[in-house]
Amino acid sequence: MTVYRTVDQWVEGNYPSILAIGDSWFWYPNNNILESISNHPLMLPAYKNIQAVGYNGALLQQYVGAGKYAPFVEEYLKSANRGFFNIFMISGAGNDAVDYHLALRSNCSNIPDPKDCIDPDGIDNLLRIIVTAMGGLIHEIRWAYKDLPAQPRPIFINGYDYPVPDGRGFTLAGIQFNGPWLKPALDQSKVNPDLIYRIAVIKELIVRLNTTLASFNDWENDVVFVSSPGTLRTDDGYQEDWANELHPTPSGFNKIVNAHWIPHFKRWGMAN
Repeated sequence: MTVYRTVDQWVEGNYPSILAIGDSWFWYPNNNILESISNHPLMLPAYKNIQAVGYNGALLQQYVGAGKYAPFVEEYLKSANRGFFNIFMISGAGNDAVDYHLALRSNCSNIPDPKDCIDPDGIDNLLRIIVTAMGGLIHEIRWAYKDLPAQPRPIFINGYDYPVPDGRGFTLAGIQFNGPWLKPALDQSKVNPDLIYRIAVIKELIVRLNTTLASFNDWENDVVFVSSPGTLRTDDGYQEDWANELHPTPSGFNKIVNAHWIPHFKRWGMAN
């Protein structure tokens, strides 16, 4: 039951069978999807060791082509390593959205409908960038195995739940090390400070992101979009499920894995 980072050496006999590429939903300290999967009691032993490839603030496009982190992905897809992996996971769009100012209009003041805070041209450009990068990463994985015997090698794409943009970042021992990620952009665009209103703005962004990621869902070609919106709370008790603006708590991640990842893994013979 090991989640390896790129700096880790594989332990003999505990080689990873899953290659997981992407943002901090896969590697956030102490609580993330991969840890929840690796430690889940229903996962079969053959799928409890996972290799994570992820970097703080990295955009999805940086994992492909001439991207800064593409060489790390390519290393695991080389002939010496690719034979260990038969399952792939991708989580990407969150950092891209933050980097793109959440695709908000420059001035959202006096906009009654939260959905109208999303800039039509901005969201179109953001989604185009994400689609190009996701398509490229899927192509890189498929290309690496084109000359090997045919077998199912599913690619699971992570969908996002609806976060609460309350200004909380990553803290340790009371010290904030990173974030917040959503509130600054909302403030800059003069979005109504009412938290319910802001939740609705971010929900619209997540709906657009998930709809775009879901377009890759193709069971016949072993590509699976894992949808999780609405699993975690956004009401008064939301901090039970959300550790901060972007990341669920350990129990929050467990909820998502239990409700959405494990059923897919059962269909693929990865979990009981």
